[in-house]
Amino acid sequence: MAERPERFEHLVRPHARLIAGVIRRVCGRRHQALVPDVEQEVYLALWKRLGAGKEIEHPASYLYRVALTTALRLVRRQAAEPASFEEAGVEDREEPQPGGIPVAERARMIAEVLERLDPDDARALRGYLAGFSHVEIAGLYGWSESVARHRVYRTLERLRAEAAGRKGDDGS
Repeated sequence: MAERPERFEHLVRPHARLIAGVIRRVCGRRHQALVPDVEQEVYLALWKRLGAGKEIEHPASYLYRVALTTALRLVRRQAAEPASFEEAGVEDREEPQPGGIPVAERARMIAEVLERLDPDDARALRGYLAGFSHVEIAGLYGWSESVARHRVYRTLERLRAEAAGRKGDDGS
């Protein structure tokens, strides 16, 4: 077992900045307090993996994915969706925002579309709306970059079509 701490150190040390960068990007300013907890969870997952005797063939890719999925899981847990838009602090503005739809209405529309989407399309759109690139979305879900790009494009088109239909309902 004396070998395990050495293997852990050998794995983590060269990639510590990568891990910290991914965690900070996912947590952002809003969830900055979660950074130490996420780091601890990532290192615990790595420690367990090494303890199980499993080899890690591509350490940078593996560490990136573990850091990303762990950070997303903890941020989602911390920021569980509120029961209503009022609890979320989203106010229904009278003046239209860019795109001609009030903020709260856009949020409702996105939530409705996400509920009706295929689960993979919904995950792709959530990743895109969270600020991840097509490459990152593809890596996160094990898709090719073209599949991720296609899923994001298709779901954004569906949102645009629904938004255009709603603007037309208002007599615009």
